[in-house]
Amino acid sequence: MKSILLTGGGGYIGSHVLRLLASKNNYDITVIDNLERGFNCPIDIIKKESLSYINFIKMDLRYENEYQKLNNKKFDAILHFAAYLNINESTKKPLEYFENNITGSINLIKYIKKTKSKNFLFSSTCSLYSRKAKLPFTEKSEISPENPYSESKYMMEKIIHWCSKSYKFNYIILRYFNPCGSSLDNKIGYSLIPSPQLIPALIRGILGLQDFEITCGKVNTPDKTTIRDYINILDLADTHEISLKALLEGHKSNIYNIGIGKGLSILEIIKLAYEVTSKKIVIKFGNKREGELPVTICDHSKFISEFKWKPKYTIKEAISTLYEWFKANPKGYKY
Repeated sequence: MKSILLTGGGGYIGSHVLRLLASKNNYDITVIDNLERGFNCPIDIIKKESLSYINFIKMDLRYENEYQKLNNKKFDAILHFAAYLNINESTKKPLEYFENNITGSINLIKYIKKTKSKNFLFSSTCSLYSRKAKLPFTEKSEISPENPYSESKYMMEKIIHWCSKSYKFNYIILRYFNPCGSSLDNKIGYSLIPSPQLIPALIRGILGLQDFEITCGKVNTPDKTTIRDYINILDLADTHEISLKALLEGHKSNIYNIGIGKGLSILEIIKLAYEVTSKKIVIKFGNKREGELPVTICDHSKFISEFKWKPKYTIKEAISTLYEWFKANPKGYKY
C-alpha cells in the first residue's frame, strides 16, 4: 500500500481526486487543508465510504512549524492542490497570492527534500499561456502570465523543475483547462460561494441563488464572448489517478495539458444550461475581469498519446450534475 500526501483535500478539485483515490484499496492517504477556503464536509463524506485509510490533518503550508504535524513521514507521492485560484482577486491581492501559492509550495518542497519523498504531482493552469500563442496551446506554447495567480503557478513550475534536479524527485505538472461539474451522486460538489467561475455562477444565477453577470467584456470571437476549453471534473480526477500511477511506476518528470481540445463560448455555455434546465436567464454584462485571455483551447495530444486516455464525460453532464448539486445544496457544504 502506497502512502500519499494530498494537500487541499477540502477544496473543489482536491476533494474529487481524493474521492477517486479513496475508492481504491491501494493507498494510505494523509489529507491536509487549512480550511480557509476548503471544507471539512467532503473529507468526512469520503472517509465514511473510503476503501483506503484516510487521515486528515488541519495545517497551513505557509508556516514551517506546522510541518511537525506530519512527523517527518516519507511519502511515496505528494499531490499538491492547495492554492488560491481566483484570477480577478489575484490582481487586487498579489502579495497574498504569492505568499500562499509560492511560500506554501516552497515549504512543501523543503519537506520533500527533508524526507527524501520521490514523487510530486502539481496542479497548474492553462492561464499562463500567452495571448499571442497559436491555438490550440501545446505544452511548448509561449508563456506570458497576465495576472498574479497565473504568475504564481508558472513560478512554481520553474521552482519544481530546478529543485527536482537537486533533490532527486520526479514530478508531473498538469495544466488544467477549466474544470467544471460535480459528482454524479451529488455528494461531492462545488462550494465557492458566491462563485467566481462561469458555470457554477451561471447555475446559481438560474436558481436565483446569486446575481449572474458576464464579466469578460467584448472580445474578438464569433459571438464576442470568451471561449474556454472546459473539462468535466470527473475526467480531471481520472487524469490525476493516471499520473499518480505513472509516477509510482517510475515515470520521468513531465508537463501535460489537461482539457478536451474543444472550446465553448460563454453564450454557448448559457445555451447548454438552458437545454439542461429549461430555464432562461437574463444576460447582463458586468465589470470586465482583468488579465484573462479571449480564447484558451487545449492540445491534449501529449497526455492522450502517452497514457491512452480519453474523456468519458461531457460538459453538458457537468452542467447537469452542478445543477442538481446546487438544487440539493444551495449554500454549499454544511461545514
